[in-house]
Amino acid sequence: MTLYRQLLITMLLLFGLLFLITYWVQFSSTRSYLQQQQETNLNNTATSLGLALTPYLDDGDKLGAESVIQAVFDGGYYRTIRLELLTSQEVVEQINASTIQGVPDWFVKLGLFPEIINESILTSGWLQLGKLKIIGHSGQAYHELWAGMSRLASWFIVGFLVMTILLMRALHFLLRPLKQICDQAVEIEQHHFSHVIPEPKTHELKQVVQAINTLTNKLEVQFQEQADEAELLREHVYVDAVSGLGNRAYFIGQVNAWIADSGRGGVMLVAVDMLEDIYRDEGYAARDSMVKSIASALRELLQGWSGSAVARISAVEYAVLCPTNGSQQLLELAEQINSRIAALVVNPMTSGQALSVIGIAEQDGDDDLSILLTKADNALAKARNERRGAVVMAAGYRPGMMGKLAWRELVEDAILCQRWSFKAQPACRFVDGSQLHAELFASISRDGIDYLASQFLPVIEQFDMGRQFDRAILTATVGLLKQQLELTLAVNITIGTFCSGEVLNWLPKFLSENENLKSRLLFEVPETAIVKYREHVSKFINLLREHGFKWGVDHYGRHFQSLDYLKMLSPSYVKVDHGYTSQILNPSTDTSFLSAVCRAAHNAGALTIATRVENEVEVAVLAKLHIDGYQGFVHSTFKLS
Repeated sequence: MTLYRQLLITMLLLFGLLFLITYWVQFSSTRSYLQQQQETNLNNTATSLGLALTPYLDDGDKLGAESVIQAVFDGGYYRTIRLELLTSQEVVEQINASTIQGVPDWFVKLGLFPEIINESILTSGWLQLGKLKIIGHSGQAYHELWAGMSRLASWFIVGFLVMTILLMRALHFLLRPLKQICDQAVEIEQHHFSHVIPEPKTHELKQVVQAINTLTNKLEVQFQEQADEAELLREHVYVDAVSGLGNRAYFIGQVNAWIADSGRGGVMLVAVDMLEDIYRDEGYAARDSMVKSIASALRELLQGWSGSAVARISAVEYAVLCPTNGSQQLLELAEQINSRIAALVVNPMTSGQALSVIGIAEQDGDDDLSILLTKADNALAKARNERRGAVVMAAGYRPGMMGKLAWRELVEDAILCQRWSFKAQPACRFVDGSQLHAELFASISRDGIDYLASQFLPVIEQFDMGRQFDRAILTATVGLLKQQLELTLAVNITIGTFCSGEVLNWLPKFLSENENLKSRLLFEVPETAIVKYREHVSKFINLLREHGFKWGVDHYGRHFQSLDYLKMLSPSYVKVDHGYTSQILNPSTDTSFLSAVCRAAHNAGALTIATRVENEVEVAVLAKLHIDGYQGFVHSTFKLS
C-alpha cells in the first residue's frame, strides 16, 4: 500500500473516530435532556391534574372528573391516565395506543427512553378520594431525538466527505515531491537519467531531492563514461585507425558469424596497389587521405546490403562480406567498386583507368573461414596477374542453384499457403541453467525440401517483403504459443519491416488481440535496423511498451556506431554478435571490448546473451565475461508443430 493511501486512511479513521465520539456525546446529552424534560412535564401534569380533580371528587362529580382528565389527556402526550375512585371503586381511564410516526421501528426498539410513571393519592383533608396514575408516552422524545440526530448525522457525513476531498487534495500537494522522488527512483532503476526533480519547499524533502538529483547526474555521467569506454575499446580492438573501417579481427569475426548462420553470398578482396605509389611519391598524408576516400566509397556502395561488412585488412587491401543469392550481384558490385575507386583519382577531363583488382570467393555451403579466404586470396592473385580492373571469381555458377525470381516465388508461396516449418533453440542463464526463452527459427517446407531462413532472407530484403514475412511468422507464432502454454518464444523482426512506417498500420491491432501473450512473446530487433531506421524502430518499440510486450537487440555490438541507443530505447536483453564470441577460445583474443559492451548493456538494464555457443568449454569462458545467458548448439533445438 502506498504512503499516500496509508496517510489518507489513517487520517480518515482518526477524523471518523472524532466524529463518532462527538456524535455520541451529542446523542447522549440530547437523550438525557429529552428524558428529563419528559419527567418534569409528567410531574407537573400530575400535580396540576390532582389539584383540578380534588373539587370534583369532593362533590362526587364523576362526569366533571372525566371532563378534566379528557382535557388534560387531549392537551398532552401521555400513554395512560387512570383515576381510581376510592369511595365508589369506579375507574376513569384514558389510553393512547397510537404508534410513533416518522420514526423507524428499529430505533424505537432500542429502548432509549424508559417508561415514566407517576402515581399519587388525591385527598381532601384526611380523607383519601382517589388514586391517580399517569404513564408518559415517549413518542415525542423518540421523534425529537430521531429528527435532531438525523440532521446532525447528515451534516457530519457531508462534512466528512468535504473534509475527505480537501484532505486528498492536500496530501496530493504535500506528497508531490515524494512521488517525484519515487518516479525518479523507477527511472534510475530503468537507467533513465535525463529527468531532474524540482526542489520542494519542505526542508527534509528538499535535502532528499538534492541528493537524488546529484546521484542521477553521477549515474548518467558514469553510464556515458562506460559507453565511451566501450567505444574506445572497440576502436582499439576492431577498428582500423586510418580508414575507420573494421580491421582483420573484426572481419574474421563477421565472416565466422555469417558462416555459422549458413549465409549465402561471398567474400571479395579488393587490392588497391597504387596506394604504395601514392605513399612513395606524395607521402603518408596523401596516402591516408586516399585510404579514407576509398573507405567512404565502400561504405556508400554497401549501404543497401543487409548483413554486409567491410574492413581494411592490410596497407593496400580491403575485404568485403556480401550476403546475396546471386553470383551476378557479386560481379556487378565488384565492377562498381573498381569504377568508384578509379573515379577518386582520375582527371575528369580524361578517361579513367581502373586502379584496383578484386578477387571473389563465393560460399559453396561447406566452406569454412580458412577455405573461403584462401579461395579469395587465390582469386585476387589471379586478378593481379591479369590487369588493373580485373575481377576474378573463384567459384562460379553451380547446377541446381535457384535464381532470385525462383526464390521470390518460393517465399510468396510460403506466405500465401503457410508452408512453414519451425524449430526453437533455448536461451539459458549461466547461473542456474534456467531457460530465459526460446528463439524461433523458421524454414520453408515444399516438395519434401526444407529451405533455411539464411537462404531466402536475402531475397526477402531485396524484394522488400519483410513486412509480409514478419506478419505471417507472427501469426503462426501465436498459434504455436496457444498450443504450448509453457512456451516463451522470441521472434526476429526483419530489417525490411522498418524501411517504412507501414508496420504501424497492422501492429497495434495484432498486439491488442494478443495482449494475453505479452509475457510469452518477445520481439528481437537487429542492431542494423536501429542504426539505419532509428525513428521507425522507436515507434515500433513504443507500441510494444504500450501493450506490455518486451523486446531485445539481435547482433548487439556489430556496428561501430555509438551505443547511446541503449539508454534511449531500453531493451530487455541483448544478444551479443557472434563475431565477438566466436573467437573467445583463441588465447590471443582481447576480450576487454566484449566485457565493456556487456557492462554497457547491464547499465541500461538489459540482460546479455551470447549466441552460437557450441560447447561447454565456451560456456565456461563466457560465464566470466559479464554475460548473463547463452544460446547455441550446446543445447539442441526442438521442433514445433
